[in-house]
Amino acid sequence: MKRIVLILFGLALAPGARAAEVRVTSDPPLPVANLLQNPDVEQGRDGQPDAWRFSTARPDNFEIDWVDGGRSGKCLRVRAKSAVMSGYWAQSVPVEPGKKYLFRGYYRLMGGKMLCYAHARTPLPDGRSVAVDQRFYRGTMRGHWLAPVFLPPDSLGGPDPNQWYPFRIIAEIPPPMQAISLSLGLFFEAGEVWFDDLHAGLAETELAIQVKAGPGESIERVTVMPVDADKPVFDSGPLAAGTSLFEKKLGGQPTDAVYEVVATLAGGKKITARYPQIGEGESR
Repeated sequence: MKRIVLILFGLALAPGARAAEVRVTSDPPLPVANLLQNPDVEQGRDGQPDAWRFSTARPDNFEIDWVDGGRSGKCLRVRAKSAVMSGYWAQSVPVEPGKKYLFRGYYRLMGGKMLCYAHARTPLPDGRSVAVDQRFYRGTMRGHWLAPVFLPPDSLGGPDPNQWYPFRIIAEIPPPMQAISLSLGLFFEAGEVWFDDLHAGLAETELAIQVKAGPGESIERVTVMPVDADKPVFDSGPLAAGTSLFEKKLGGQPTDAVYEVVATLAGGKKITARYPQIGEGESR
């Protein structure tokens, strides 16, 4: 399955004349499916979020909640009373061996050391095993027992406790692994962290770009740029004079980007298309 963005441009044309066009497809289509259940953490009952489970060897060391105050509603909360043990909200998702997966979301860290990690271990017939363990750490001295008496507030590093920040993890799945877990919590330190708007899905896609010139037009240059990026992922450079059709496939492109394709026609006229289109998928 492919999703297509088709943009038509042109001045007033004679009946039946074709305007210049940019066509963008991808495999897999963007946005890719979110494999997590209840990824925005809005569904639940009896004070517990659906699909998410908390695990630790010392439940007495933790306060866990499904609370208001998220980016747009509910969120996951973890508070560790001491550094005696770690604890994590977690969920497992199905995966395909040999492919890369992206795990992302948002956190708000009030204290301690946060850990988000994608992990799994699969035994092999010969007694060995294959494993994935990709981690994202973030820490702060806020809430430490030395503060504020021995550590002044302006010396405390780490993220603003009132702000939400993104995290991003890439994991390549070895054969024959077919499931992996995303765990979110605190790593052997007292503190507190919240999580919201979570995602697990394929990490890469292949973009297919096609530009067709209208009657009497030619294509001079084509660039592909992720929105908000500093440089393009592709620049055709000057094309041969009289080019009326341009096609290009770009493999290994991140699935969490929005791409802008700019085709420059002879005379300086530009055709711009974005893929996926705004509002076509989940917020990024």
